[in-house]
Amino acid sequence: MSTASQFQASLITPEAVILEDAVTEAQIPAIDGLLGILDKRAPLTAQLAAGILRLTTSSGPQRFFIDGGYAQMKDDELTILTPEAIPAEKITSGHLAAEQKELDAIQGTDAKSQAERIHLQSRMQAMRMLIG
Repeated sequence: MSTASQFQASLITPEAVILEDAVTEAQIPAIDGLLGILDKRAPLTAQLAAGILRLTTSSGPQRFFIDGGYAQMKDDELTILTPEAIPAEKITSGHLAAEQKELDAIQGTDAKSQAERIHLQSRMQAMRMLIG
């Protein structure tokens, strides 16, 4: 049985580098569906949706809530830029309550309000999946 090859992955927000590690697999929430990435992947740039980022590192699987952004795979390096990344173990029911409060505060039926509702609902769905 062969050992899976690794590639470098970086998870970056405007505030901090959240993770820089060698990974064997990444599953990223692209806007058009879940995208799996292994080593030696052809170059790729993808727009991300709010969802769950899954990484398999040497220390085991890691999951994060991310709020959109962009991913680039080039020269066996995956770079994920996102405005928000929260490790799964730090997501609490308080996060869901805050999202629900924000959702309840949205007024109006215009396109912008509808887009905000859809975005918040996507965030809440991903967070619920991480809480269990």
